[in-house]
Amino acid sequence: MRLRHTLYDWGILPSQKGALPTLVVGNVELGGTGKTPHVLDAVRRLQTWCGADAVGILSRGYGRKTSGFLWVSEAETWDQVGDEPWLMHSELPEVPVAVCEDRLAGLRRMAKDRPGLRVVVLDDGLQHRALAPDRSMALAARPCPSRGLRWSRVVPAGPWRDLPSRVFKASVAVDTTGQNPDLPLQSRAVASAPRCLHGNPVSNQLDQPILLVTGIARPHRVLASAKGHLVPLAAVAHYPDHHPFSPSDLSAWVAWMKDHGVDHVLTTPKDAVRILPHAHLLDGLCLWTLSVHVEWETEPAYNAFLESWAHSLPSQSNRIS
Repeated sequence: MRLRHTLYDWGILPSQKGALPTLVVGNVELGGTGKTPHVLDAVRRLQTWCGADAVGILSRGYGRKTSGFLWVSEAETWDQVGDEPWLMHSELPEVPVAVCEDRLAGLRRMAKDRPGLRVVVLDDGLQHRALAPDRSMALAARPCPSRGLRWSRVVPAGPWRDLPSRVFKASVAVDTTGQNPDLPLQSRAVASAPRCLHGNPVSNQLDQPILLVTGIARPHRVLASAKGHLVPLAAVAHYPDHHPFSPSDLSAWVAWMKDHGVDHVLTTPKDAVRILPHAHLLDGLCLWTLSVHVEWETEPAYNAFLESWAHSLPSQSNRIS
């Protein structure tokens, strides 16, 4: 990894700007830093300065069954684009969301198909060094000292997908859990009150025992949020991150729930993307989600970072072709 980054830093391996100005939101650890809500938050803020139709999203589309470039709006099912791009499109349907493993090719296609775009936010991409982003934001959820070999244990030996020191190479670093109080920006993901996605609850309040189901990197945060909203948990079922829920999974939940008098399932919005195609198997039971949004402890500094860049963006006629 050090050699690869050095080759890019010295210009031996090529790295270039994209066809559209880019903000990369990523991390150097395995999941759980809140990339998706931070991408959505950045897009909403950039829309205020660049225009509602001028901001797009590009993702690799982790776990999808397709390859190449694809607009999420043209996909028929979530597994054609990945659960996170599908979720982002559902949260911001007016924003063009695309997937492409080759970020440079993806940006060229977005610029060609949507000439009104002025800026693209990349969901992940700090390790995609072939693209030289205009701005980058590294999210950190665990201590990440800038040096020390003992901190550089990468998967499968440790939690790092890249060198921890790469956090400090980004345009700005964000502490999302309070583990890095010295980083310039501080944020946290906050769960809203549960809302029902499927079924017909008697009320909008969860006052009956519930089964919590997750398929994310750090389920303990969802567990803490559920307890914070005083959700009466009957049991929890944790699956690996991005787990493709199957009909047999839901059938097992239903059987257990009927045996134990439980009528509600609680999950995350990202997990709901993979559950809803089989929701008819819930057989009258209710599916709830805990939506997440970002709250900034350093909001003025974050707004200044985005706004100063937005005002410096070139006009559409001066974009890189």
